[in-house]
Amino acid sequence: MTGLRRHRWVHVRADAREAVAGQCRDEASAQAVRRCLALGWPLVARARAAGDRADCQPAGLCLPLAEGRRRIATEVHPAQMAGVEEPAPLEVVAGVLPPQARAVAHELAALARTLGFTARAFGSAAWQWRTGEAYLTPASDLDLLAPARAAGLARWLEHLAAHEARSPLRLDGEIEDETGDAVNWREWVAAPASVLVKSPAGARLVARAALAEAWR
Repeated sequence: MTGLRRHRWVHVRADAREAVAGQCRDEASAQAVRRCLALGWPLVARARAAGDRADCQPAGLCLPLAEGRRRIATEVHPAQMAGVEEPAPLEVVAGVLPPQARAVAHELAALARTLGFTARAFGSAAWQWRTGEAYLTPASDLDLLAPARAAGLARWLEHLAAHEARSPLRLDGEIEDETGDAVNWREWVAAPASVLVKSPAGARLVARAALAEAWR
C-alpha cells in the first residue's frame, strides 16, 4: 500500500484493537498498545522499516514519561483504520506548553496564518496534548511541521531562529511536501550539498539544489 505521511494520527477501529496489538514484537509492547487503544488513543504513522508488511501501514505509539517514553512499533491494515487525522495545529498544542514556550508557539502559529499556512506540531508536545499524560521535560524539543512549498516558508524559517532565543523548549521539526518527503528545518537552513530526506518509504540523501528546485 502507499504509506501515509509520517506524523499523521491513525485511529484504530474498536474491533481491530486486539489484532493491531498482536502485531507488536513482544508481549509487553502488545499489552501497552492494547491498553492505550482501549483508552481511545490513536497511533501515529511512521516510516516503513525492514520486516513491515507491504499491505499494512507502519504505525507507532509513544508511551508517557511515567513509562519511559518508550516507542513501540506496530502495523495497521487499512481495513482496521477508523480514520486518519492531520497533526494538530500548533495553536491547539500550545495549550500544554510551559507559559513562555506557549507564548512563542502562539506567535509562530499566528505568523504561519499570516503567511498562508497552518503550522502543526508533532512529537512529545503533540502526544501530551492528545493523551493528557505527561511527556514534556525541560530538555524536550517542540517539533514543528510546515509545508515545504509554502510561499512564506523563507520568512517562517527566519523567524524560527529568532523566536527560539525566547523559548525554553528547543524549536525543532521539519518542512514537508505533499508526498511526505520531509527535511529537518535546521539542516535545510544550513544548506549543505545534500540533505537527509525522510519519507513514508524511509530515508535517503538528496542533493539540496535538486530538492529546492522541485519545491519551487
